[in-house]
Order: sequence, then structure tokens, then C-alpha cells
Amino acid sequence: MASNPPEVVKITAADGTQIPISSLWKDRKVVLIFLRQLGCRFCRQQVSEIMDFSLKRKLAQHDVVLCLISLGNVEQVKEWLEVTGYDGELYIDESTDGNPMTSPSTPGSLPYAVFRLRRGAEYLRLDDPDAQKKSEAVYARFPDMEQLGEKAGDGTVTIWPGDVFQTGGAFVLGPGNLCDFAFRSTYAGDHVDLDTIFKYAIGSDPTSGEELLYESTDNWFKKMKNDRRLTISPMGNIVAAGGLVSFSNSVLRAISSRTSVALGLGVAAGLASSAVSRKVNGGSGRRTGVLSALFGLSVSSLYLAQKTIMNAYIHSKLKYIDASMEVKLLTPIEIDDKVLESGLPECDCGATMATMPMLGMREPGDVVAQKNVISRSRSQTWVSDISGSNEFQTILCYVREFLAKPHPAVGRGGPVCPFVPTSLKKNSIYMSVVRTNGIKGLIEDVKEREKQIRKVLAKLLRDFVPIFEGLEPSKGKLRQFKAIILIFPDIKANQAHDIIDAVQVLVKESFVEKGLMCGEFHETNNASGLRNPNFFPLRTPYPCLAIRHMVPGDIAFMTLDDYPVKMRVKLLKGFLDVFGEEDKPQVKEAKEKLAAAELELLGQEK
Repeated sequence: MASNPPEVVKITAADGTQIPISSLWKDRKVVLIFLRQLGCRFCRQQVSEIMDFSLKRKLAQHDVVLCLISLGNVEQVKEWLEVTGYDGELYIDESTDGNPMTSPSTPGSLPYAVFRLRRGAEYLRLDDPDAQKKSEAVYARFPDMEQLGEKAGDGTVTIWPGDVFQTGGAFVLGPGNLCDFAFRSTYAGDHVDLDTIFKYAIGSDPTSGEELLYESTDNWFKKMKNDRRLTISPMGNIVAAGGLVSFSNSVLRAISSRTSVALGLGVAAGLASSAVSRKVNGGSGRRTGVLSALFGLSVSSLYLAQKTIMNAYIHSKLKYIDASMEVKLLTPIEIDDKVLESGLPECDCGATMATMPMLGMREPGDVVAQKNVISRSRSQTWVSDISGSNEFQTILCYVREFLAKPHPAVGRGGPVCPFVPTSLKKNSIYMSVVRTNGIKGLIEDVKEREKQIRKVLAKLLRDFVPIFEGLEPSKGKLRQFKAIILIFPDIKANQAHDIIDAVQVLVKESFVEKGLMCGEFHETNNASGLRNPNFFPLRTPYPCLAIRHMVPGDIAFMTLDDYPVKMRVKLLKGFLDVFGEEDKPQVKEAKEKLAAAELELLGQEK
């Protein structure tokens, strides 16, 4: 089964049109219930339960669609709908052999097999007296619609346009190849509990209002260690840190003080030479010390001149990444399609998920072991013969199953990121994998190499600004749900702080001036949540940089005490240039913070 391309897994709509089954949840969230076969007593019983529960109406209130699939044929549909009164979406698989004498030797329904629904004579429980009594009780209220079948032989065998040996199931799917709930009948007449599937479909308990903690969401939380500060050990392992790593005290200072550090080294060398000379030469130490200091300065100047020439040569050889030509952006729908085309259906997320053959979905219940990261060049971002996971899939899995879902550690209700669910629904997240190992002109020295990569990536992000502005949605309030996520799998965990965090600092000011935000994400990001200091949400399985439009709530990220006061002033001014005319509490707060920061800056300049 798994070798068949997904395009062949088709179902038939009530009007006779054939569609790919995966199109049902491609861009929407659905509750998909597999009935046994049209006319079956258990099928009628289940539909009656669904209608009594008002499942279709209740789901619609939460923007979730109910879809039923049954074995049968289109000719049966009209009469079945009249008898049952069902008025929702109904799809049919017409491929099965309904003759109970011959169907055991046939493959059965492909769509049902794809979802691993049970099939066999044993699931009819014909040798179980209690089961047969229950079946007869169901028949008394919902008799088989024998007019939909035909008698064979001596009239004791009914041939159904279906499969009497097939059981059903129920799933919560989408939008995209995502499964939040899976139920498979263990026997004919075993139906999903409607309260349970409704809870998983809407993400909360309808009675108490308590949000549901999805198993996959909590697995991501545990995998990324979102409840503890992390650092890199001397051996290169990710370990719990003793304190918060502040990029303002390391990366910011390094970026803003490179020249002064080099000059300081020269002056320090000269003064040290001066001190030694004074000690050795006694009374003549003053003159010698001055000469030594001057010599130190001249050495420093020579060192800086040589370094400037060398850097100019190095960077003249550096090959920058062309944002418009070398970086291909894919939306979630395009990634899902690519997954199916390339035969890479698994997500390397370590969550409690298993592959659904052919559909590229994962479901709660089965553990998928973490795979080793596969090293490949920039041109091999997506190759069908690569076994295992793909960085696009992994980050999309993280976005869908962690950022788009609630978790109690956030400290408020709603998804970890409140914008992501709408962004997924609007298909307005654009992702790309950027290979840094393939950058031409990089030198061997580790620190200089990181500096080069920072320069390349900062330029890449700035070049993406007009590209981002042109992506849909490009106008109106829906723009706030648009984002670009650039994935950098070649950057190792012990490099992420000095590259990813530093690049974010380099571009932040110019981005804010344009009404944009740049976010930095990696495995050891120790930026804590706004409502819970022990929650570290900016963690991703691969280093990432994200671009999005600024929103009023971003004021929280403009006033961090770790930022130098000059940068705080610039960031707050950029924020007010965008939102200064709006009557919102965040705008008032920004104006107050700006006034305080300007006073602080004035005090420093005196």
C-alpha cells in the first residue's frame, strides 16, 4: 500500500465527482468519520447518534467541518440521505466487492486501508452470543436497508455495494497533513465517543472550558526543554545552564566594539611594555615608557591597517546568497504536497506520532524515534532518494503541533503563538532552508568564518524585506498573519548564539524602522516568556530567523533592560513611527518608555 502514490487514493463525492481524499483537510480542519457501508444497521445507528449530538452544527461553531465516508455507490446515496436525514458532506468509496463469498480474497478499500482500519470476518463477532444480541437490538431500531443490496443464490445472501467485513474509524485532521485524534473500531458497531472527538476537534473541554494539552504539544515541550535554561558544554553538548545567557553582554558588545577591542589590545600591550621598561631602567623609565606606549599604538595601528586590508580581501571573495534566486519559499500546503511527491512522509520531531502510509500524516499513539540529521549540500534540500526526515517537515511539524497549540507553561490561554493558527489556515507562512556550508569564499578561521556568515545572513534578511512585502496577504489587517521562516540546519547548536542571535541584533533596528520584526530561534535560546520566567518559547529544532509585521504587542520586546539605551530609543521611535497615531495602551506605554529612555540618554551624555 505504502508504495502507491497518494494521487490514487481517491473518493467519490455525492455528485459523482472523484477527488483526492487528502483534499478534504488540505486547507481546513475536519472531523472525518468512516462508516462501514451504506444501508448497514450500524452505519444508520452511528449517523443517528451524530445527528442527535448535533455534531455538524457544534463543529461549525468552531470552524471545523464534519465529513463522512462510507463504502457503497453513488446510486445509493440519494435514498440513504432521505432515510437518515443527514445533510452534511458525504463521500463514497465505490471500489469494493460487496459479495461476502468472494470479498475476503480481495484487497478491500484503499482509503480505509490507508487509515489502517480493521477488516476481517473476526470483527463481525459472529461467534459471540452477546455481540449478536446487541446487533439484533440495533437491527430492531435501525434495520438494514436491504433495498440497497441485492439477493444472491437462494436469496439468503445479500450483496452490498460495500464490504461487510470492513470496520470504521474517526479522525481529527488538518489543516494540512496533521492528525490530532485517531480512533479505529475494534469490531462492527464500535463507534467513537462523540464527546471525546468533539473535545479534540475544538481543543478544549466544552463543559469546563479547560484547554486540551495535546500529547504532541507536550512532547515538543519536553524535547525542546522549554522549562529550563540551556547552554553548550565545553564538549559541545546542550546542558542545563546556571543562569540566563544575555546576548546584550556578549554579542551586542562584540558587534559594537570590535575596533575599540583591537585598539585596546595595542594600547594595553604598549602600557604593559612601559611598566616593564620603567622597572628595568629605573629613572629613565618615564621616557622609555612613553616611547613604548607610542610604539604600542603604532603596532596597533599597523595591526588594524593590515586587518582592514585582509578583511577587504576576504570579503571581496565572499559569495552572498541571492534572496530572489537562491532561496525558494514554500507554504505549508506546498510543503505537504512536496512531502507526498518525494516519499518523505515522516516528521523527525521525536513526538508521539507515526506515519500514515501515503498521506504523510502523523497520529497520536506511536513513538517515532529521533533520526540522525542527514548532511547534504544546498542543492540537495529536497531529494526523493534521501531516507528520513526533511528540515521543512520538521519545522512545519513544530509550528503546527507546538506553536499553534496551547500549553499551560505559557501562562495564558490560547496557542503558544496566537497568530500561528490563522497563519496556517491562510497558508501565509513561507519557509525555506538556507545552506550556509555552501557559501563560497568562507575562510577556515572559526571566528572570522562566523563573522562572514553573520554578514551574509544580515544582508540576506535585509534583501528579503521587499520580497516579504510583496507576498500575500500584502494589504489590510491580514498582513499581520504573514511570516517568513528561514531555516539554517548547517549552523550548529554551539554556533547559534554567535550567529543567529547576532544577526537578529544587526538587522533589528532597520527592521523596526520599516514596521517589521525579526525573531531568532534555536535550541539554546534562553529568552523567557512574558508571563512565565521559567518558560523559554523561542526554541526550534534547527536554528531559524523569522520575519513578520510588527503588531502593537511587540512593545514588550522593545524595552528590554539588557538593550543599550541608544538602541532602546531607536527601537521605540521605530515602533511609534508605525503605531504612534493609534489610541492603544501599548502606544501610551511606548511614549512613556521613550521619554524615560531619552532622559537616561541625556544623563549619559552630560
